[in-house]
Amino acid sequence: MTGRERELAAIRREETDRLPIDVICIEPLEEIGAYLGVAPDAVYDALGIDGRIVAPPHRRPQPQRPANPTADEWGAPAGNDYGRHRSYPLADTDTATAVERHPWPDPTDYDYGSAAMAARALGDRYAVRGPYWLPIACRAFALFGMEEALVRLHESDPGLLAALDRIADVSAGICERLLDACGEAMPILCLGDDFATQRGLLMQPATWRRHLKPLYARLFEVGKRRGKLVWFHSCGDVTAVLGDLIDIGADVWETVQLHALPISASDLKREYGRRLTFFGGINTQRLPFIGPVEVEAEVREAIAALGPGGGYICGPDHHIKPDVDPAVAVALFRAAVRFGHKASWRE
Repeated sequence: MTGRERELAAIRREETDRLPIDVICIEPLEEIGAYLGVAPDAVYDALGIDGRIVAPPHRRPQPQRPANPTADEWGAPAGNDYGRHRSYPLADTDTATAVERHPWPDPTDYDYGSAAMAARALGDRYAVRGPYWLPIACRAFALFGMEEALVRLHESDPGLLAALDRIADVSAGICERLLDACGEAMPILCLGDDFATQRGLLMQPATWRRHLKPLYARLFEVGKRRGKLVWFHSCGDVTAVLGDLIDIGADVWETVQLHALPISASDLKREYGRRLTFFGGINTQRLPFIGPVEVEAEVREAIAALGPGGGYICGPDHHIKPDVDPAVAVALFRAAVRFGHKASWRE
C-alpha cells in the first residue's frame, strides 16, 4: 500500500498491511539524516512516514505596525509565548465595533497555487493534510493575551466573542480556498487549536461548548461538504469534550498524550475507538531521557492497546526535538513499522 492508501484506510478503520506512521514535525533532520546516512529531505521516507502537511503561505507584505513591527498577518506578535512582556493589539478593546476595526487578514492573500502544486506532487504517495495550524482559541490568546481572553470568554464578553467569530470567518475562507485548490490531492482537512493543559481544559466544558464548539463545527463542515476527512490537533487532556469533537465531525484526534489522560489507552480505545482514529501515543517528553529499548517497548504497548481494528496512526505525540538522540528517534519509527503489522499485535 502507499502511504496515502494506508493512512486513509486506517482512518476509516479498514484493513491495512500495517498501521500507518506519522509525525507532526521532526526538528533535527540533519542529525537523524546523518545517523541514517541519507539527506535531510529523505528522512521522512527513510522512517516510513505515511502523511505530509501542506499549508498556503501568506504572500503579501504585512501592513505597517509601528508598535509591533514583528507582527504576523493577524497583527499578533510572532511566536507562541503569551507572556506579559508582549503587546496584545486587542487587549484594550471593549466593543465588537472596536474589534471589527482591527486589520484582519484577507483569505485571498495566501498562495494557494504553490500549496496545490505541493499537494499534487505528494498526493499520489502520501496522505496529504492541511492547513494544520489555523487556531481559534490560540489566535484569541495571541491577540488579547491568554489571561485576558480566558476571563472575557468566561464572561461572554461581546468584544472577545466578536473576535472569535471574525477569526473563524477568516479561517473558514482559508480552508475553503485551500481545499478547492488542492482537490483530491488533499483528502484531509487538518486543523489545530490548544485549549487544554495536561490536567484538563483551560475553561469549563460548558463554556467551551457554548462559545468554541460552534466555531469548530463551522470549520469542520468546510471539509465535510467537500468529502474530506477531518483531522484535529489539540494537546493535553481534552477528554471532557472529546465526544463533542466527534459529534461535530472529527475523524482523527491529534495528539494523543496517553501520559496526560485520566483513562488508560485501552479504555480510550474502548470508549471512542469505533468513532475516532487516534494519532500519537508515544511520549515525546520522555524521549531525551530514554534509550532505544525503552522507546520500542512504549511503541509496542501503544500499538497493542490502540491498534487492533484499525483507527490508530502511530507516532510521537509532539515534535521530535533537537535534544532527542537520533538512535532513539529512529528506534521509535522502526518499532512502529515492526510492531505495526497485525501478526505482531498482542491481541
